[in-house]
Amino acid sequence: MLSRVILAVLSLLVASVCSAAVSTALRLPSDLTPAIFAASALAAGLAFRHLPLVNAREPLHWFEAALIGWAALLAALRLVPYTAQSLTGRLAGAVHFDDNWHFQELASLVTSDRFPPLLNFQPDTHLHFYYVAWMPAAAVAELFQLLDVSAIKLAYGIGALLLDLSAVLIVVVFLRHVVAPGRRGAAVVALLLAGAVPDGVAVLGRWATAVATGDAPRDWLAHAEWWQVGYGIPNQLSNLTTLLVWVPHHLIGGTALLLAVVVATEPLTLKPRAAPTAMLAAGLLVGFAAFASVFALIGGLLALSPLLMRFATRPMAVVALGAAALVATPLAYLYLHADSAGGFQLFLIFTRWSELFGTPVAGFAGLTVAALFITAEIGWLAGWALRPPPSPFASPLGRCAVAAAVFLASTVAVGFSGANNYVMRGAVVPIVLVAAYWAQVRAGGIALFRQSRSVVAVAVLVVLLGAVAHLAEAVRHGRDSVAAITLADETEACKVAIMAANAGPPGRVDPDGFGCRGLYSLYGLERPFVKRKLEEPDRELMGRGP
Repeated sequence: MLSRVILAVLSLLVASVCSAAVSTALRLPSDLTPAIFAASALAAGLAFRHLPLVNAREPLHWFEAALIGWAALLAALRLVPYTAQSLTGRLAGAVHFDDNWHFQELASLVTSDRFPPLLNFQPDTHLHFYYVAWMPAAAVAELFQLLDVSAIKLAYGIGALLLDLSAVLIVVVFLRHVVAPGRRGAAVVALLLAGAVPDGVAVLGRWATAVATGDAPRDWLAHAEWWQVGYGIPNQLSNLTTLLVWVPHHLIGGTALLLAVVVATEPLTLKPRAAPTAMLAAGLLVGFAAFASVFALIGGLLALSPLLMRFATRPMAVVALGAAALVATPLAYLYLHADSAGGFQLFLIFTRWSELFGTPVAGFAGLTVAALFITAEIGWLAGWALRPPPSPFASPLGRCAVAAAVFLASTVAVGFSGANNYVMRGAVVPIVLVAAYWAQVRAGGIALFRQSRSVVAVAVLVVLLGAVAHLAEAVRHGRDSVAAITLADETEACKVAIMAANAGPPGRVDPDGFGCRGLYSLYGLERPFVKRKLEEPDRELMGRGP
């Protein structure tokens, strides 16, 4: 069963990048998206059906099923308000801030006459965002359009569900590929703790402070991820629940690289496979990652660089390179001609602390604090895993874990403007590699019943803190999903006008007379319109096309 499911995931990702590339190269009408996507998925399924992706005889373990179930639950919660909008005809809000722009990305793919898509809220410009992960959602939305139903939000929720489930299924298969049986459960635990323990401390600290002072916080379930910003450190690793809830497109971009490893190498030894079909699939997955999340691609390729070196002398590697280049060529304009002014920043923490305290000494102190924070997030696990014996350089997975640790350490000095996705999304693959290697070399020697009470107490505390972070994020997600159903802070006139426009004939609409007071309500428009006042995130989606 799992082998057929992961083949379907592989086909889904390959179809996403191939349909986007073909549609763009040939300037095809967007109405053809479902047909092209389906044809690409069928072709991929037939071409790659004989690849040995996973041991079909091994049953699904309880911890693997629990991980998949957790992702399904989170994605289902996101679907609640968007399904309610389609069933009731009443406008629902975005579950999370980022969803507003994803609505418009998807609307751009659907309402544009042909590829490359125009930007829905600025139809005189092109959509310039790494949208390839949303091609399945676009195909679903186009099918709704054929039924004369405008359901962009529902299609987005379905697409996010597919991405979340695909990502955790890839993680399950990857851990089976690189970690010996009996240690994979420990790898899942390590993956869940990475980036989560300090978040749990931040949540409990906020609650404890409120109780002690009697000053209730504005939001008891406020997002804990950016706790470092309060210390002048613009860094943060995202735990797995946060990735599933907020950025399924970044998560699937990183895990696509992990699936490429599964496709292109032998289990456990990670010896390169010579089959051309394996190299073809791996190259297409790298192409998908490049236009699903460039940040996950950067961090993933750097962390996997020791493994990539094993392919340098393999003649079949040219097949992978050719496949990646083939799909990347028509899509490269998304980055080359974008209006976004973001960029990499070196020693930003040093600069901020130096300016804040008026001395370079403070800058070095800031770097030290940032290093301590990254150690609390993931460094403790990396240090535990990489400490010899055995030497991490003795195995391919160990060498990748070293490269992953180097990337994670680099986030102290290297960042990216805005939301610093260099660390938050670039760390997707490095975290999985560190967790996998830790389980491979350390989990076999851990037996809590043989440890001292103090060691057991510390282990239990760490697990509980991580659990607090995941549960707080999930509860917040559920609360926001329910609140989005009513969109209570918007006028009825605005909600009625937007739904009427969505149900009306295709073509540009003018929202000036809608009477909307919410800053983000217009992102629920599923017809082209001109947004008079552009926010900074709006400009990240804009560009001049090919």
